[in-house]
Amino acid sequence: MNILCTGISCSGRKELMADFESLCRKKGVHIGFFNVGDYMEHTAAESGVKFTEKVLDSDHAVLSLARRSAFYEIANLAHNADHAFVGLHACFRWRGVLVEGISLREIDNFPADIFINVVDNLADIETRMQDNPQWTGMQRGEINVWLDEEEFLTKQLASFKEKPHYTVSRQHNLENFYDLLFSAKQKFYLSYPITLIRESVHQIEKIRSFGEKMNEDFIVFDPLSIKDMELVHQDELLPSDAQDTAGDIEITTISRLDQSSSEQIKTRTISRDYQFIRQSDFVVVIYPTDKLSPGVLSEMNFASRYNKPVYAVHAHERSLFFENLCEEIFDTVEELEAFLKIRCVGASSSSEP
Repeated sequence: MNILCTGISCSGRKELMADFESLCRKKGVHIGFFNVGDYMEHTAAESGVKFTEKVLDSDHAVLSLARRSAFYEIANLAHNADHAFVGLHACFRWRGVLVEGISLREIDNFPADIFINVVDNLADIETRMQDNPQWTGMQRGEINVWLDEEEFLTKQLASFKEKPHYTVSRQHNLENFYDLLFSAKQKFYLSYPITLIRESVHQIEKIRSFGEKMNEDFIVFDPLSIKDMELVHQDELLPSDAQDTAGDIEITTISRLDQSSSEQIKTRTISRDYQFIRQSDFVVVIYPTDKLSPGVLSEMNFASRYNKPVYAVHAHERSLFFENLCEEIFDTVEELEAFLKIRCVGASSSSEP
């Protein structure tokens, strides 16, 4: 199986690949791991071309030729392994211009069986870019746009080749990520009213612990694997001059959000969570409050439109509209867990390499 894994610079894609390679070695699975950028640098050096940290300032024809040569070398080496995991960029955002990261010709010459796009917390990406000479000038708005472009192009390439596509958090459980690639486990999106219960750390931890427990039998996509909305919530608590008025309080936001960045984060959060639903087989809702959560109801409605069954835990008084969006409703998490094991696990069968 050929796996193409995209992600913008400093997204954690390389780190995910390194961690996943270590896991596969422990499992004794023979997978070749290839980072296209490294092979481009190697093939260019063999022709007497030395790329600097400003490699994207190079002539685009030179970059295209180096990338084509890199794919040719990777394709030859991939024959020596049972599977190939190739890391690359779908595109680059450089000096305000969109630059090609891969071409359709290369996709044809190295046919992928699955496409993965890696995303991470915006604050973590921005911090890494500030420490990287190549990307130190990248603005938050540009990072947000690049994240959108990378995911969109990855999805389009997968659609063009009629192959599955998944958006995966850098923080996604590695064993669960392995199962996503090499098992027939069913996938579900874990929906819960994060905004309503964010002050109740115990409730959130309990729900997320349930998701982690279900990793044994399912692929679980947890919206809090990306915490971009924390930037918005923290920013709303900052004084208007964005100064540390107490003098000894550590502000975890990198800088105060302007309205545009705040709206971008909110929009991307909605779009990403909807993508998690699209790539799932069903949705599990844990609803531990009697207060209205527009976010959860929107996700339930979105799932319904895409014919994704919704299984919910809600012990409070139930609205007719809430019930209409659910396949099944349970009073306790334990009841839901027992139902899922009987109803869904039986439909899954392992297909490990």
